[in-house]
Amino acid sequence: MMYDLGSLIFVALFILVVVFLVYRYGTQEILVERGGDIRTARRIILTPQLVVGISVSFVILLLFLSIKAVPQGNAGVKFNPLFRRYTIVKEGVVFVLPFVEKVYLYDLKTREITLSPSKKRKGEGTVWGVSSDGITVGVEATMWYKLSSDRLMDVHRNFGPDYEEKLIKPTFIAAVKRVISKYKAENLIAFSQHRIEYDLKEYIKGKIEPFGFTFVDAVIRDVKLSPDYEKALEERRIAEQEALKMKYDIKKESLKVERMMVEARGKAKALSVIGEVIRKNPKILTYMYIEKLGDKIKVLITDQKNLLNVEKLEK
Repeated sequence: MMYDLGSLIFVALFILVVVFLVYRYGTQEILVERGGDIRTARRIILTPQLVVGISVSFVILLLFLSIKAVPQGNAGVKFNPLFRRYTIVKEGVVFVLPFVEKVYLYDLKTREITLSPSKKRKGEGTVWGVSSDGITVGVEATMWYKLSSDRLMDVHRNFGPDYEEKLIKPTFIAAVKRVISKYKAENLIAFSQHRIEYDLKEYIKGKIEPFGFTFVDAVIRDVKLSPDYEKALEERRIAEQEALKMKYDIKKESLKVERMMVEARGKAKALSVIGEVIRKNPKILTYMYIEKLGDKIKVLITDQKNLLNVEKLEK
């Protein structure tokens, strides 16, 4: 770790203390002649008080700068540039060589990355890609991972403290885009019914665990369609409804025509039977005519060609 603000303030105070000790106990006024004038000046004298004070101050400074604390749930990589040696340090107090060794802290707790516009973190947001059927689809997702303390040295050497920007986040985004391109838009929308999340997890796990990270879990929070596709989808729904209505109307008319044809065939068959009966017995026409006259009309059949109105004869 680099020295924090508190350490810098302590060093500044130490310098002020040393300057004060030198001025207070390590100087004395003397008379000097300059250009014929007698003036007073101060010169440094290494008195026992000054030597002890400066020595004690340096010891305190070195002790302060050589003690570092690794917070709970963290681990560190201590690097000695003189010997080019890395050492893993656990949580607690760590001793380092001041101004020589550095300790780089790493959080070993489970970490989260969320790709969602509701998050205000830099670089995060909905991941857009093109589905296998050519539809622009946006996915919001969250993943959890953590560092493995046994592989911390590899993480530091390969990526350093900004490993999340170099590996984790790009891998997560690439995994989401890969899943989008693998499935159709309608399957992505119904992701809970398919293997989409499983494919996402397996891809991330295979990419980050060889580098010293432990994959915990990943979930898809939401799937969005582009506004143009939403409009086209709505138009398609309307067209499908109109097509269904037209299909129903055509079927209805078809049934109506079929019924009329059945009735026509029935009437034709009936007329054919009646024609055959009339051909065999022509007098049936006279009978049918009388049947049509009604109950109030009284007639008398005289021959095949004449009818007499009985009511007129009675009058």
